[in-house]
Amino acid sequence: MKNEQLPSYQAVTDALRKIKALSEASEAHALLCALFTVGAEVRIQAWMDSLMAEPIESGDIMAQAALKTLSQMYQVTKAQFLSHNIHFDLLLPIDEEVFYKRIDALAMWCQGYLSGLGLIELDYTKGSAEVQEAISDLLDVSRLQYDDEVTGQEDEEKAYVELVEYTKVAVLLIHSEFGLKSFNNF
Repeated sequence: MKNEQLPSYQAVTDALRKIKALSEASEAHALLCALFTVGAEVRIQAWMDSLMAEPIESGDIMAQAALKTLSQMYQVTKAQFLSHNIHFDLLLPIDEEVFYKRIDALAMWCQGYLSGLGLIELDYTKGSAEVQEAISDLLDVSRLQYDDEVTGQEDEEKAYVELVEYTKVAVLLIHSEFGLKSFNNF
């Protein structure tokens, strides 16, 4: 999976719609990132099954294409977290998307990530003060809501980019403390 990129936010959104998924693109990606953050063994089929509201009918060509997109997201995300030189991207809408949709997607990403950490019952209180602060900050970001006063102008764009970068750093910090402790029983 060298140098492969995540599928686009829109491609994952479309794929999730085709399989009648229960989650949004950023949320599905964040949940996967949370599991990989702590070194959980995540089987691709189990993860895909968890996204679907109902089983896919055999021979459903549209669903098969959607599953290929989701498989690519899984493989790239897994490779990024297994890399010694960890780098990952958040699955968010493109910069040209309307501002409030990007804010909502970032909040949804953080919600999905925190849900994933909760799913595996990560006791972050056993982490450093920095990890505890990072979790608290991610909780704050997960509560972001569109405000009519937010216009998407330069100051808001800068703040949004800083939040995205901070979210990445927070995940890497959590990964550095908890990623080495594999959750083999998950």
